[in-house]
Amino acid sequence: MGKSFKIFQVCKGILIALLISLVFTILLSIVYYFTLIQESLIHSLVISGLSILFASFYVSYQAGSKGLIYGLSIGFGFFLLSIVIYFIFYKGNPSAIILAEKAVVSLIAGALGGTVGVVIKR
Repeated sequence: MGKSFKIFQVCKGILIALLISLVFTILLSIVYYFTLIQESLIHSLVISGLSILFASFYVSYQAGSKGLIYGLSIGFGFFLLSIVIYFIFYKGNPSAIILAEKAVVSLIAGALGGTVGVVIKR
């Protein structure tokens, strides 16, 4: 019988993704401040994707099974948390296209990281 799904692992993955995202965002902000590089939605999506990819890989590697489920859960949880944070700190509504892009990047990065984490563990 396989290992059971643990919601604590998903929460841990979302927290890891959030912390990685925060560090990358701070580093990118410093780069924006000291160079002529302009802010871009692409940079934000890449940061989110890499953060989710690493976090889902790490959690799935530790779990050893259910990588796709863990990865998708972490991606979806991170997406929901980032939307909540957006509405707390910003006025106005994000466009549906931006939300869709962020959702797709979050889910694909989570699925990919979770799957690779389990495969490498074996």
